[in-house]
Amino acid sequence: MSKPLKNMNPLDLYSNDIMFNVIRDDEIIGRHLVTFSHIENDKIRVKARLNLQVNFLSFPIYKFDYRSEAVWHKGKLKNLYSNQNDDGDKVSVKVFEDNDSLVIKTQDTEIRTNLDALPTNHWNVKVLEKKQVINTLTGELSSVVITGFGKEKIKAHGKFIFANKYKYTGDIQALVWYSDSGNWVKMQFEGKDGSTIKYECVECGLK
Repeated sequence: MSKPLKNMNPLDLYSNDIMFNVIRDDEIIGRHLVTFSHIENDKIRVKARLNLQVNFLSFPIYKFDYRSEAVWHKGKLKNLYSNQNDDGDKVSVKVFEDNDSLVIKTQDTEIRTNLDALPTNHWNVKVLEKKQVINTLTGELSSVVITGFGKEKIKAHGKFIFANKYKYTGDIQALVWYSDSGNWVKMQFEGKDGSTIKYECVECGLK
């Protein structure tokens, strides 16, 4: 994906939804689901849900719940609302347009950024062009450097494919993979406890 990235209609790219199994130390601990739907005036509603639970001897020792809903129009974010419960610690983030800015608001902070800013919802491949992203977990503007590492053979959607690998450094540390068409197909990062967390695609729009 060396050419400039185009604004893609996610319904064309993914159909109606994306689903990943979330894996920690070879054990499925949750799922990440993203759904897309048309609403009025050619806008697209995007809903995301992430549920995680880590058990020890069959008892839950950690739970995480994240939900967000956003509206997009012609590749630009119009508004977003997210809330999370990180094992009892709750955070809500609201993003909305105000004149020539996007406002990012939490219980404690309010930040303004440009209208072309993108959130950390990895389904949108155009995030690869950004050096700063809206962190929907914290409500902060995160500075990132995203470096490409070429193609790599991975398993996605129940089959092996070659996907483009990228590494986030800076305020966000992660590995993310995309198909040549721009489908988000894999992700990997380090959990708070140092464990490796992997996203394995169950449904990600691959033909």
